[in-house]
Amino acid sequence: MKKLIAWLFSAIALNVCAADRPVAQIEAGRLQGAIEHNMQAFKNIPYAAPPVAELRWRPPQPALSWSGTRDASQFGDSCPQPYVKNLSTGLSLPGNEDCLKLNVFAPKKTGKHLPVMVWIHGGGLFVDGSRDAQFTPINLVKNGVIVVTFDYRLGTFGFFATKELIEEAKAKGEPVGNYGTMDQIAALKWVKNNIAAFGGDPNNVTIFGESAGGRSVTWLMVSDAAKGLFHRAIAESAQQSPLRGMTEKRLGMTPEVEIDAKYMNALGVKNLKELRNLPTKQLVLTPAIFEEGEFGGPFIDGQILQGDPVPLFAAGKQAKVPFMIGTNSWDSSFLVPGQPPVDKLVKMFRENPKIIDTLYAQDNDKCILSSDIMGDMFYRGSTKSLADSMRGVAPGYAYYFDYLTKNIRPAYPGVPHTFEISFVFGSYGLMPQAPKQVESGADQCGRIAKATAELKEKGVWSKYWYPITDKNSPEDKAMSEKMSASWAAFAKSGNPNVNGQANWPIYSLNDDVMRNFSYDKETVTGLLKERVAYQILHMREMYAEEEIKAKF
Repeated sequence: MKKLIAWLFSAIALNVCAADRPVAQIEAGRLQGAIEHNMQAFKNIPYAAPPVAELRWRPPQPALSWSGTRDASQFGDSCPQPYVKNLSTGLSLPGNEDCLKLNVFAPKKTGKHLPVMVWIHGGGLFVDGSRDAQFTPINLVKNGVIVVTFDYRLGTFGFFATKELIEEAKAKGEPVGNYGTMDQIAALKWVKNNIAAFGGDPNNVTIFGESAGGRSVTWLMVSDAAKGLFHRAIAESAQQSPLRGMTEKRLGMTPEVEIDAKYMNALGVKNLKELRNLPTKQLVLTPAIFEEGEFGGPFIDGQILQGDPVPLFAAGKQAKVPFMIGTNSWDSSFLVPGQPPVDKLVKMFRENPKIIDTLYAQDNDKCILSSDIMGDMFYRGSTKSLADSMRGVAPGYAYYFDYLTKNIRPAYPGVPHTFEISFVFGSYGLMPQAPKQVESGADQCGRIAKATAELKEKGVWSKYWYPITDKNSPEDKAMSEKMSASWAAFAKSGNPNVNGQANWPIYSLNDDVMRNFSYDKETVTGLLKERVAYQILHMREMYAEEEIKAKF
């Protein structure tokens, strides 16, 4: 009898618990989510069929429906990728090809027609995933928006084109190669068709992303395949180095088909059938291969990725939607491990060594000079150029992020790549926490050399380059609240201005005023003006030369 009573109470408790969990009915079936961080969370929702067997290296196909109620309280597996210590925490690696899933986070008390923000994670199109704790949208949802995060194919699973694949796609009338970007578009189509079930407005969707995710935003801005699927766009730290060609050489870069033919030879396979029969783990690239440039990455295929955003924006060929773009004060930290010597870089960019010496004479950290030059072109220069190119198309806004948690500030020459994410999302309390004592500012170059060696020699992403915050700091809390409020305001109206904060003007190169998320001044005018203007000039010359070649 006691066992029966205990069982009855247990069953009642489980039913009450289940009743407290939110439910949603979408096209494919019924979902039951969970309550987390005062948000409704629906996880591991298929937005496309598993891209396995004959669907490996094919455009995403429609997701299958299910009967009954699907448990949507836990994240699904990450997409296949290598394990990188410190960077891969919580990602369930080596991953699973059945990874085309998404997650929806909504206010606990949701209404109707809420703005929707769709996050595209970064990681070089090679690592990371939606279950990364950084992407827990605590403050964004608190500001009254719905946030969707998702996984997409990475590495050679997501960006791959052999001659046989190109022929197969042509015969099927399908796009080829940039499957990870096709997945992003499929996720946006899912949002358009299903987000109303969670209280979201399918006619007010903002895409936003960081690093490779920010670059993805700019690619979607100039892709006909994504037209009409979003209404605002935010690109964080979206470096704009040129895309390679699929079958042709561009700007000295090896065509994708040649890289992938070499990869097939290394695997010892002769055709597409053999490739599709290989086990998943055999196709996961190593960090060493990535660092050595053996992963071709995204490329111009003519249908999904139609060209480089910088010249296409300048020609007015981008989506006519409000656009926000920004960069961190040391975004080029990402480029440090692979930076070439300065003389080689200057020769490659065809720049004047004497002018470089003059412009960068005040750059005290010579160990990062090469990456700083690239940062002025591909981060700061690209940010200013793309924002300025929005004039006459739609409102364009630019920001600069120059804030670090107090006790780590002296240890860095600026704010590294990715450090803004947890402030935007409000997930700073989930990040590694700052030391109790102020770190020394001595020998920054020594710290950087050590972090670089850890990556190159051991495949370890140094904690030095992983976001560090202080959840007990009023400064950190205030910064997160400012940024989350601005991002949410932009999602609601296409304008990031918030009452009580400094005026954030529409950007133009002539005025050169950017919103400054920093310790004191809330706007910055003429950011590294001469340096960046010089690099913008060379960036434009580089793209113009390629455009001329393409016509002949």
